[in-house]
Amino acid sequence: MNRQTLPSYDGGALAPWLEAVKRECEETGHLEVAMTKVGQALTHVPADPDGLWIHRSAATALNARDAEDMRDGFRTELFNVRGVYGFTAGKEEREIAAKYRAQAEAVDVAGFHRLATTLRELAESYEYEAERESSRDPYGD
Repeated sequence: MNRQTLPSYDGGALAPWLEAVKRECEETGHLEVAMTKVGQALTHVPADPDGLWIHRSAATALNARDAEDMRDGFRTELFNVRGVYGFTAGKEEREIAAKYRAQAEAVDVAGFHRLATTLRELAESYEYEAERESSRDPYGD
């Protein structure tokens, strides 16, 4: 089997690249959609070498005061990555919510408070879905 080697992630390249993208997209009027797409892409960065679940360069970018569109794209992509799922009476939703709460706590402790808030909001949406799923009849309308 031929295995393709994935390129390594260069966290130091993210900030200059991001500034270039912002400049160009601001000039063309595409900044909001570009930042949303960047946020979606940042869900795929590896863990930081120090053990944080997300590379600190990405966390720094997502935590920036002007990064609301990126955080929105990040949250949306994390929500969408689940894909199609079946009825679990809220069990899976509670597990997913707990995962995002733990990730929020980790980035909060690391100083990325805005990113932590975004993850807590995502956890809350899964907790809401867990409540909804646990109270409905799986065979009803």
